Amino acid sequence: MGPNEFEFTLDDKFLSEFEFSPYQKAEVTVLLKLHKTESLYDLKFNLKGTVLTSCDTCAEDINIPVQQEFGMLMKLSEVNNFDDPEIVYVARTEIAYDLKQFLYESLLLAVPTRKSCEELPEPKQCNPEVLNRLAIKEQAEDGEDEGPDEKDPRWSKLKDLLN
Repeated sequence: MGPNEFEFTLDDKFLSEFEFSPYQKAEVTVLLKLHKTESLYDLKFNLKGTVLTSCDTCAEDINIPVQQEFGMLMKLSEVNNFDDPEIVYVARTEIAYDLKQFLYESLLLAVPTRKSCEELPEPKQCNPEVLNRLAIKEQAEDGEDEGPDEKDPRWSKLKDLLN
């Protein structure tokens, strides 16, 4: 009863248990503060560490920092019920509850949606070779878009409507 604290790590081994995980390598420390009463468990998770992923711009491998807090309420009841999104009801006869799925989903939510070399705590420049290839590809695509304008004068008349 009362407050309890636990600390553990989400790493490569943890991620390997999830078949279609977008991340393969991580080093995230989880500090769990559990406040236990007679019929309720109040869990507060603090995730802090890094996840190895690729830059959205240049596809270089980068370690994205992760820092997030999540909470969960577990209430003892007569039967298991996982339908309520805010409270997990666990039967009093249960002696263990697996938090792996919750921690995995929390880790996925903690990773920023935009992952870029410039947005790291110590920013670095994206791979110039990849950026050059992307620029060449964009120029080629822009050239294809201008091709029909030169062949068909009706397109230029439509552009006049914008002005």
